[in-house]
Amino acid sequence: MKKVRYIVTELERRDLELKVILSGNLDQEIIERMKKVIECEAPIQRDLLYKRVLNSFGFSKLGSRLLSKFDELASLLPYKTTEESCTVFHFGDEDFFRPTPLSDVRYSYQIPYSEATNCILYILENGKASYTQKELRKLFQQELEYMKEGARIKELFFVAIKDERIKKNKNGRIIR
Repeated sequence: MKKVRYIVTELERRDLELKVILSGNLDQEIIERMKKVIECEAPIQRDLLYKRVLNSFGFSKLGSRLLSKFDELASLLPYKTTEESCTVFHFGDEDFFRPTPLSDVRYSYQIPYSEATNCILYILENGKASYTQKELRKLFQQELEYMKEGARIKELFFVAIKDERIKKNKNGRIIR
């Protein structure tokens, strides 16, 4: 496992009207923007992918017509997807996780479970032979660069430690 900095994709801002996006004239540009975001930020949840592209066109909310349009265009993308708590787009190597510094915007609910698992594996590979669950949760929170352990960080942790690659010894300590 490796640790990779999280970088928000920079997309040229264009303020457009809804009818222009729905017309189909920008389909290729929308697909290219989706590809750019995936290649920079993947693994990325569908909702965050759409938000990045949507914001670049001057919109802040994804209504039902835009959602339908974006789903249609996303189905044309050549990337692997998985269903975790929602659709997650992957690009290339999935053997890493990305901490989210305060300067970038990716909330804990936008982190896929696969990244959480990779974070725990990273801690186990680069640390002690075993950890108590409490010790590992604290390190997990620190590695993801979150100041507080909220409900979503706990959820990510508890889902991730169920991965078959993460084992417990007879004493209940977590080992790889």
